[in-house]
Amino acid sequence: MKLMIVDDEPLERAVLAMIIKKHNLGPIRVYEAVNGAEAVSVARRECIDITIMDIKMPVMDGITAAEQIKQEVPDCRIVFLTAYDEFDYALRSIKLRADDYLLKPAHPEEIRQALARLLPNQVEQEAAFPAHAEGHQEIGKVIECIEQNLNQELSLEYLASLVYLNAQYLCRLFKQVTGHTIKQYITTRRLEKAKCMFQGTSKTIAEISLDCGFSDANYFTRVFKKKEGMTPSQYQQQMLITEKKKHVTFGKYLM
Repeated sequence: MKLMIVDDEPLERAVLAMIIKKHNLGPIRVYEAVNGAEAVSVARRECIDITIMDIKMPVMDGITAAEQIKQEVPDCRIVFLTAYDEFDYALRSIKLRADDYLLKPAHPEEIRQALARLLPNQVEQEAAFPAHAEGHQEIGKVIECIEQNLNQELSLEYLASLVYLNAQYLCRLFKQVTGHTIKQYITTRRLEKAKCMFQGTSKTIAEISLDCGFSDANYFTRVFKKKEGMTPSQYQQQMLITEKKKHVTFGKYLM
């Protein structure tokens, strides 16, 4: 079984690959693409069976890429995984007969269930496929813990105790496998969660920062601005404008 992860963010691709390996969905060969154009090329060359695709990407967006992939590899199953909950995207994915439409940050169990629905027979046949065959089971467990507890205090010592490793060794192994330090990974995922919470919420910035594991709202603002190039309040205003446009699009469709 050949599965392709398409996302312009290296960290997002790494997270998805870890989740897939962690849940033992069988001997799946994972490919990656950084944009829609590359995805079309890989799908054509490798006859990809399943594609997990972001939507907003440079060079070619996910919707356009999915349309071309469906033309060249008709049996390829498409799962969209995007931070953009916009009606127009959802409508176009329906017309494409996409197999699923998940919103970031998707819980690992959501991703597992989406893939399991596409591979029911294979999952049963390969239930005995050993997890350690894919390697780095400890890192997968640490990532799963982080993903499920982004709003909690996650000390290095606690994460190391989960997998019975020395804290410093875990740090080196995590960086080797993911390309990021544990602190960088946690901060990035918390910021991604915050960005999603800004869409369609009435919570204050202080409340969102707390829900995402930042005990200090001022620190959250500094980190957010450094990463996104704008303050949380500016980003929230941008999301409100996007939300209004979505409703306008929805209204036109109903007329």
